[in-house]
Amino acid sequence: MSIHDVAAAAGVSIATVSRVVNSTGVVAAATAARVREAVQRLGYSPNPLAQVLGSGESHVLGIALPRFHGEFMSRLLSGADEEAAKLGYHLIMTTITSRSERQAGRGIMGSGLIDAMMVVLTETDDPLASTVLDSGIPTVVIDTDLSSKGLDSVVLDNERGTRDALDHLLRWVEPDKVFFVGGPRTNFDSARRAAAFEDVLIGRGVTPRVDQISYGDYSVDWGKEWATRMHQRGLLAGAVLAGNDKIACGIMRAAEDARVWVPDQLRVVGFNDSQISRLVRPRLSTVALPMDDLGALAVRTLVRRLENRSAPATCQRLATRLVVRESSTAMNF
Repeated sequence: MSIHDVAAAAGVSIATVSRVVNSTGVVAAATAARVREAVQRLGYSPNPLAQVLGSGESHVLGIALPRFHGEFMSRLLSGADEEAAKLGYHLIMTTITSRSERQAGRGIMGSGLIDAMMVVLTETDDPLASTVLDSGIPTVVIDTDLSSKGLDSVVLDNERGTRDALDHLLRWVEPDKVFFVGGPRTNFDSARRAAAFEDVLIGRGVTPRVDQISYGDYSVDWGKEWATRMHQRGLLAGAVLAGNDKIACGIMRAAEDARVWVPDQLRVVGFNDSQISRLVRPRLSTVALPMDDLGALAVRTLVRRLENRSAPATCQRLATRLVVRESSTAMNF
């Protein structure tokens, strides 16, 4: 049923129905009662978009994600959506990767359909950051710290996760035998983990060699490529901290092909605690990331920003957790 049907049944104009449904303007009591009776009898449900345009407040939050698939973004979105519902908001999602999609993101930010926006920025030099800064609507940045530029940010404590993983690996392996195999050099998480890796080794009195820190992409193929190259150089031994579980699994697969045994000859720790970490054998040690909590925290931060737009921008970090399994220790957990 449409608003036209209600107006016809009640014998009033569409404008009168709109005023009654949205509680705007003055309508005679008898007329209003007639409209409400028609609404109930016909089972009419107001168009939420029309209500947004009429009231100026949508109670809708937007979230823009990179076009990534898998558990990482799914859990983030799930946590955000659940928290938004608890706080009485709806969530609209869009994905942004290409130039045209970034243009679409600008359209969403300036459309008036949303009260505020969450944006996942994974690259330290992402040009979308300037669009976010210029959007003029309350915004929370996820995964990259832009608090110094006036935007609330929620990020993972990459430094703590890296330190915990390395402290674990360095119980058995000397600092010059540990490697970091990350994702893209410009990726915020990868860059922070590499920096923390370097700091830990320097703290142990070792300046990392160039070959101890490598960048690629977040894929099984990159892990296999790195491990194959290291085996050809006779260096596939010691311990590896991988930028995510896919890279770690690629390394373990290549090591098995090369008859380099995990964890006896090579200890491996990943990041994410994805399902794959529990399916491979030996099971993969990994740094668990609270993605559901990250999404929920972003929503709470955004709602607080709506309530107090003049408060200073903050950056909140969520703790990670090291999960030790067989890939990094001979003990059976």
